[in-house]
Amino acid sequence: MRNKKGFVFVETIIVVAVLITSLLYLYSTYISLSNNEKARLFYDDVSYLYRTYYVKKYFSSQRLDRILGNLSNEDRNDNVNFLISFGCGSGDIYDDIDKEGGFCELLSGELHIANIYVTYSDLSRLQTCTNQEGICSVFSRVNTHLGNYLKTIGGKGESGYRMIVEYREDGAGGACVDEEHCRYYYATLKVGDL
Repeated sequence: MRNKKGFVFVETIIVVAVLITSLLYLYSTYISLSNNEKARLFYDDVSYLYRTYYVKKYFSSQRLDRILGNLSNEDRNDNVNFLISFGCGSGDIYDDIDKEGGFCELLSGELHIANIYVTYSDLSRLQTCTNQEGICSVFSRVNTHLGNYLKTIGGKGESGYRMIVEYREDGAGGACVDEEHCRYYYATLKVGDL
């Protein structure tokens, strides 16, 4: 009778190698999904959408149509004015009610608003950007966090405009004082039609 101990050993090594490879693949997939989900927690959270609704409502009462007019006066493929930043310092949007922007400054401070942007509703073209030319040059003008968020917004075929609000907070949800420990949260709402 033959001794089959060597064959069983090699067979065991092969089975263990296949199992380890499978487990490593599953683990890397799990880590990737987990990291993507953690990043998504900073995008369009319900509490930030709620805040963004009131920001939209405030700026709609303060001549947001002028900012949208600046955006619509340009070609949609124009890389300079595809994404316009504005805020309390934008003097051309206030009427006589809040000429100084006092309430706006208070609103921005209380809600921890870092920046407000307007752009087109359809941002699906940004999801395929691989270089920094044309419309994709918007990524060279914004921070990495906003760039990553813009790539998650679709809106293919939608017409109109959207407002994107960037919130900057510390880990406890308070105002961010130490830039190193800031967290960026984003929310977007549709603000008008073309």
